Amino acid sequence: MKKLLILVAFVSMFAQETTHEVKEGDTLWDIAGYYYQNPFLWPYVWRANLAKVEDPHWIYPEQQFVIPPSPEQGIAAMPPEETGYAPPVVAPTPPPEKEATEVISVVTPEPKLFSAEMVHRAGLIVADKMLPWAQIVGTEPPDQKMITSYKTIYIDRSVDLAEGDMLTIYRSGRTLKHPRTGDVLGEEVIILGVAHVEAVGTDGSRCKVTASYDIIKKGDHLMLYESVEAVDLIELVETEQDVEGYVVEVRTIQQMAPPHAIVYIDQGEMNGTAVGDVYTVYQEKKVSGKEMPDFDIGRIQIVKVFEKASIGLLLSEREPAPIKRGEKCRLAMEAR
Repeated sequence: MKKLLILVAFVSMFAQETTHEVKEGDTLWDIAGYYYQNPFLWPYVWRANLAKVEDPHWIYPEQQFVIPPSPEQGIAAMPPEETGYAPPVVAPTPPPEKEATEVISVVTPEPKLFSAEMVHRAGLIVADKMLPWAQIVGTEPPDQKMITSYKTIYIDRSVDLAEGDMLTIYRSGRTLKHPRTGDVLGEEVIILGVAHVEAVGTDGSRCKVTASYDIIKKGDHLMLYESVEAVDLIELVETEQDVEGYVVEVRTIQQMAPPHAIVYIDQGEMNGTAVGDVYTVYQEKKVSGKEMPDFDIGRIQIVKVFEKASIGLLLSEREPAPIKRGEKCRLAMEAR
């Protein structure tokens, strides 16, 4: 019993809410990743600080945030049940007829380069704007302006839907054009989250949002969920190719791109780009009219590849990186 009380006290110490002072470059995504080891739990931090954060895209240095206990701690934090059972004393030399104890091994899942959620969140680049298939027309309770995980929504589709169906929530984005030539590279599709159909009516359906990668709003669209797989760890080797490209767009409303921002580059299947490739974003430097070494400002690792362009994840430290449309990039590491 004493050991049990110590265990409960130990777990409770890590299950209490804590506070976080926002620093320059922080995002809710990063804060959730730091405290929960799962950045997709950012809505929990936001909801705990609604009085301070009206729009989750904008948080400011020196704000004091409450960090609630991780919603994933519920099961893990429960102490083992006391049964009063004591293991039998085993004789030093067991009788011959006694069966050997079966050894059960626990297999640890293989680490992944990108989780399935990250691959899904990265979005799409399509040739033409997508035709609307279904749309969010209401919420429960009504008039919810900002929708996140575990909120109830109503959609204007019931035909060919059944309870339990998975849907992808998305928003049509920009027409992606090359920053130098102006050539159209495709249409941006921003993936906002996942919903499950709870009930189907005559003219519409009720759904539960089960994952939100960004704020979802009334009017956003849905399509049937297509299964995505996590990307296995890969070997990276320094490239011997001279591949130069450009940053097409950075998916952020801020002037400075936060860590883990989604970035589009003009290298795609036509250029031989592969998932996992790493590009260095750099600026050419001149001082007093003299050529200086290029200044590296960030790295982009490719998450998805399309015909004329690719979607990558900005790899940087917690400080925001000054990466913007039109920056030059070059292939640094190839995935093998």
